[in-house]
Amino acid sequence: MKDRLHWVPSFVTGAASATTATVAVALLLYSGEGMLRSLILIVAFELAALGLGLGFGVAVPTTRAEALVSLRRRWLSVLVAFLAASIFVLAWLFKAGFGARAGTQALGLALLAGLPLYTGGQLLAAISADGSGRGSGGVGGPVGGRVGAFATLGACAGVLVTGLSGLGRVGVPSLMFFMLMALSGAALVQGWLLRDEASPAVVGRESGAE
Repeated sequence: MKDRLHWVPSFVTGAASATTATVAVALLLYSGEGMLRSLILIVAFELAALGLGLGFGVAVPTTRAEALVSLRRRWLSVLVAFLAASIFVLAWLFKAGFGARAGTQALGLALLAGLPLYTGGQLLAAISADGSGRGSGGVGGPVGGRVGAFATLGACAGVLVTGLSGLGRVGVPSLMFFMLMALSGAALVQGWLLRDEASPAVVGRESGAE
């Protein structure tokens, strides 16, 4: 049963990251002569945030116990980032004139296009490096080698769901909070997957082996 659910955390993380990236484009992009320049800036910022999270985040600790603690912290960081993004979307859509200020748009770029993708990239890197992301196949095992594929498929689903939702006043906040709940569920799934590995007996055996 557990082996069949290893794809869930990376898939949901990819879906949620793509959702907030699409929402950022929809809210921050404006029509006019500078539309293409604005689109390029937003997409470049999103890709840079994701790349930094994947490649230059906090290094996963070498010991198993520390790695599990680090993974939990990254889940918490993702949840906090998406909560902040969801609250910002509510303020943007339901407070008149909120999105017209330059400072608000810069804050939106950080909270929608930057922080969620950066923390999502960090989390995907940790899932890929962790034993739960590798599954029972060890380093480079069948599940670990497909973390990027699951995340990309999740990102595809996130973009489609966001686009089909219509990006209306009610649809966008509901979708953001739904993704926040989906991330919470995925975190619980991974916690369940890690339960046996996080037990003191298992950690003690692995620490002794090192």
